[in-house]
Amino acid sequence: MQKILITGASGFVGGFLVNDAINRGLEVYAAVRKSSNLQNLKDDRINFIFIDFEDKESLKEIFFKNNFDLIIHNAGLTKTPIKEQYFNVNATYLENMVEALIESNTIPSKFTFISSLAAYGPAEYTTNGLLTEDSEPHPVTNYGRSKLQAERYLKSKSEINYTIIRPTAVYGPREKDLFKVYDLINKGIELTVGFTDQKLTFIYVKDLVRVILDSTLDSRKNVAYFVSDLEIYSSTLYNELIRKALGRKRSFKLRLPIPLVKILGFIAEKAGKLTGSYPALNIEKVNELEAKSWNCDSKNLIEDLNFKPTYKLSDGLEESIAWYRKHNWLK
Repeated sequence: MQKILITGASGFVGGFLVNDAINRGLEVYAAVRKSSNLQNLKDDRINFIFIDFEDKESLKEIFFKNNFDLIIHNAGLTKTPIKEQYFNVNATYLENMVEALIESNTIPSKFTFISSLAAYGPAEYTTNGLLTEDSEPHPVTNYGRSKLQAERYLKSKSEINYTIIRPTAVYGPREKDLFKVYDLINKGIELTVGFTDQKLTFIYVKDLVRVILDSTLDSRKNVAYFVSDLEIYSSTLYNELIRKALGRKRSFKLRLPIPLVKILGFIAEKAGKLTGSYPALNIEKVNELEAKSWNCDSKNLIEDLNFKPTYKLSDGLEESIAWYRKHNWLK
């Protein structure tokens, strides 16, 4: 039985990863913080490890003691008002892990890093409107820049057999950010930013974790994948599919000009600093909303892993919304 370490195990994607890895017969070690909520990690077969990513010596001890066959580094920071925190958590933590693995001579057969489509930025900066491995990265957020820095570091380490996963927008049960869109439409407000539809891409969480584990267990090394459901959706169609999944026949459609949204994001972020919170609408989020296209090339997923998405967006939304209703997130 192969031993696998999954970091960020208590998070949205991490919980699904842990459960899928157990179902595949792997000996699963879930890296969590002492403050982590473990309500979605109830299986008795899970081995919990408390990791301090800032302490390289303790990392070396953990790696030497356990000698993992596989590692999926899923831990990361997606929202913070402090730029330096993105780079510390998303890049420096990975660097500490890799250095600890090399120095303790406990390098796994595969190190899978969960990056993001944000590391390459919107597709409109490419020559053909499609993000590929050969595209010049153009991240528009500090989150994306920190993920790109981590990717470049990992690629520079010849000792590590890596796989890089770059998911587009991930949705599914327990996800909290896109849920805000569903909640707003459920209240009868269909909001669109800008007067030109965005080209959007999505991946259902169950399809994503299947790709992550398939690629981790695959013999190919030093590869990277953009992960989507192989379709492109307009922002108008996205809202329409949500409305249908909610069973709403009508909603109030509101389009906000991007300059106004920028002002609102700036004000919300400043107000958040005064209250000690970080609003859903912030400057980083506005940069993503301003992008024209998130179209990406997932062709190598088909070629290498015979990937076929199990969920169309309409199916995934229906399953997600059913979960939100069952658990009283949606009224």
